[in-house]
Amino acid sequence: MKLIQDKDISQVQTLLQNRDMDVIEAIEEYNPETHKVNKRKDKLRKNKEPYRVEKLPRTRQRYINEVELFFLLGNPIKWKNDVNGTDEAFKAYNKFLQGTRFHTTMRQAKRLAGSETESAKIYHIYDDNGKPGVKVLVISKSKGYTLRPLFDQYENLIAFGYGYNLKEGGRTIEHFDIETPAYIFRCKKANIGWEVIPLENPTGKINVIYYKQDKAWHGTQPRCDREEHIDSKAADTNNYFADPKLKATADVIQSLAEADTAGEVIQMNSKDNSSVEYLVPPEYSSMKDSEKKDLNNSILFDSFTPDFSFENMKGMGTLSGEALKRAMTLGYIKRDNLKEIYDILVDREKNLILAIMMNVTHIHLREQLAKMNITHEFAEPFNEDKEKQWASIGKLYSDGIISLDLAVNMLALTDAPQKEIEQIKNEKLDSINNVGLVNE
Repeated sequence: MKLIQDKDISQVQTLLQNRDMDVIEAIEEYNPETHKVNKRKDKLRKNKEPYRVEKLPRTRQRYINEVELFFLLGNPIKWKNDVNGTDEAFKAYNKFLQGTRFHTTMRQAKRLAGSETESAKIYHIYDDNGKPGVKVLVISKSKGYTLRPLFDQYENLIAFGYGYNLKEGGRTIEHFDIETPAYIFRCKKANIGWEVIPLENPTGKINVIYYKQDKAWHGTQPRCDREEHIDSKAADTNNYFADPKLKATADVIQSLAEADTAGEVIQMNSKDNSSVEYLVPPEYSSMKDSEKKDLNNSILFDSFTPDFSFENMKGMGTLSGEALKRAMTLGYIKRDNLKEIYDILVDREKNLILAIMMNVTHIHLREQLAKMNITHEFAEPFNEDKEKQWASIGKLYSDGIISLDLAVNMLALTDAPQKEIEQIKNEKLDSINNVGLVNE
């Protein structure tokens, strides 16, 4: 804080966490245009142009990352509130999520974190024609931002800085904003030093959610490089033997009128010594085929990624939901591991949203918002059994095993469960009364 007061922002930046080396490495591995296979050198030939070797990168990293994202956030996160008398606040909370595109920005942040190892969501509070507005911005290194978090020894986020460049008056100006619970500092690089504008933070919380995880393909990069190298070498061999190659003794070659007559008439001078034949391309060796298969399986297995290839999915078309879930055990193992990271982050984001609503956008509902007990649950990626689940809950209720309140909350079909419960009870009461009148 003393450095910020002294406007020594360059020194502040050195005190914040800098993971640029890891992030740049991840971005290069994720982008097929920067893979190592693209650096293969062409083969030099005497008195000829170099022979251009094939460079065939793959997007394994993207596939692994997208499958990881599907298992965790293929369906929106489910929210529940079990406090009576707060239905209006809970409805406003869900409307806030919808207005800020929570599910979409969550997927964007998760995809970037899986591909770059870090990303962040900025909750920007602004004046929208006299009313408070909130805009959520997802930022990362690949989008032109530098992310600089600061944690204490208990891994609590105590400050967050992020840098970016803006065009101003035909010049590119460096900006660096710092968020703390009490203040937001807007910093801009000046001709000499920095300009710093302090703004009071109305929420009392850092309006940033910082996502950090291992690369989705963590530990498999050497095998990914090897697979691309083998593919490129095989393509070189195919190119070399793509056009027919003639193998002949000297006397046969001399008997040819022109090079393009090889497929027409060939005169043999010696019955014993003359020879002519076409070179047959070498067959794909069983060792290479075995290595290719092993690389494919090991890359997916080591990254806990199920195989969603067409060939593998053909036999799963008739599997039930539970059987399909067992077949996709690898994906669920990785999903549970990721929950250890994202459960905490989603909970923190919920608290930040409630702070924004109570102090900025929904002050009139502050009392209800403070009373709510909101919990979340990551939805199942496969939802074929949703109707069976509903039927099971309905049967449990009809058999008297669970209460109406629990059944409605388990179904999670409404943002106002208490109101729905009261309506069901009133309809049942009206039905009983009507039956009594008919009997009379």
